[in-house]
Amino acid sequence: MAGLLLAPPAAVAMPRDPVPAPAVPIPRFDPADAPPRTPAVHWRASRAVGSPAAGHLVNGVQLPDEGRDFFTWDPVNLMSPNREWRRWGTARLIRKLLDVVSAYRAANPWAPRVGIGDLSRPHGGPFGREYGGLGHASHQNGLDADVYYPRLDAREEEATRPALVDQELAQDLVDRFVAAGARYVFTGEHLSLRGPRRIVATLAYHDDHMHVRLR
Repeated sequence: MAGLLLAPPAAVAMPRDPVPAPAVPIPRFDPADAPPRTPAVHWRASRAVGSPAAGHLVNGVQLPDEGRDFFTWDPVNLMSPNREWRRWGTARLIRKLLDVVSAYRAANPWAPRVGIGDLSRPHGGPFGREYGGLGHASHQNGLDADVYYPRLDAREEEATRPALVDQELAQDLVDRFVAAGARYVFTGEHLSLRGPRRIVATLAYHDDHMHVRLR
């Protein structure tokens, strides 16, 4: 039809290549942020009496509030450091903890420091709900320690849900405590941590920390 003006065809949007998302750096701990050394430990001959669930501690040794390879965590006040009266154990327990966390961080130098929670009271004995939080049925004779799982975001605090746990690093810690002669290592029910069946077992309320017990 003469004289009829036709509208130009609509422009067709051509698909674009997707813009790649910026890489998210994996959080890493800078060793320069850690204390230069672990404070001196006042070693003395100590003794675990009775059982972890019905015993006491003689001449206990106190774990420092933090060191080059670890920090302490208060499970009641949800802060670091843990209070001084919650950090006592046998000399053997303190040495094992320091040896394991030192070897762990030597193998994983960019991992965050290891969080250590409740051990025993200065003379051991009951450590139940009257001392805050859920309390402990054991932790009475200086052979038990709560060790917090490393977090994926490298923050030095407890992992408040299983998705925050760096399970690869956590498994490394479990393996090291088993190799160091732990009698038991209790881990969370919603984690995938593994070990010898007679030593490593799951237990309720342990999705944020492992419970290590010496023989």
